Amino acid sequence: MAGRFALDIETVSPTLERYETPPEFDDPGYFELLAVALGHESPDGDREAEVLFREGETPASELDLVARTLDWFARRDGTEVVTYGGETFDVPQLVGRAKAAESADAGRAETGVAERLRSLLESELTHVDLRRPAWDAFGDYTRLEDACRNVGVEPDDTYWQEYDHGIDLDELRPEKFRGFGKVINKDVPVFGERYLALAEVGATETLTFRSLHELLDHYSREDVLHLFDLADARPFRIA
Repeated sequence: MAGRFALDIETVSPTLERYETPPEFDDPGYFELLAVALGHESPDGDREAEVLFREGETPASELDLVARTLDWFARRDGTEVVTYGGETFDVPQLVGRAKAAESADAGRAETGVAERLRSLLESELTHVDLRRPAWDAFGDYTRLEDACRNVGVEPDDTYWQEYDHGIDLDELRPEKFRGFGKVINKDVPVFGERYLALAEVGATETLTFRSLHELLDHYSREDVLHLFDLADARPFRIA
């Protein structure tokens, strides 16, 4: 039995208004990388998860995140990578942003980071995307958290008011999301853009930065920690 990986990315959209839906989700021009959440399960069943964060707002920092992601994979053995929606978002966005950052940071272009990443995710590893079988069983647009609960796996939700980040989401969210205590994917760019701005000026020892890091780390880990359990619950029972 070989090891396996789990992957989920978090992004920001600095060219869009808060909570604006990108016109094209498969266009990397509307996104930038914030973090890459990675999981690994050894052949013995031991699991680990780590969230790698971008360390600034420049193309060089985005490319460095991709390089660190490749290094993370290289230090572990596995033959497949599990995602939830990775075929249409995580993998094409990760590869697309690597190419964009490599082009913008021409001084690092000779490293071939984007091509190494594309080869790893599109050729070397078998990609297991759980979203389509989950949607077939539980209905279109079933979120990862709900798919997990449908098979008896209970994710640990992230509550934004439990962290001292100084951001009041109820003042920023569209009306339909106000009063909702859980962090949702549309909130991530709000926290993420503030996180990157602080990282860019070196304010990494502030309470705000540390709280943002804790919130985003918790939220991101939850997106990969349970992918192995969800994969093992197949075939999913149709609701």
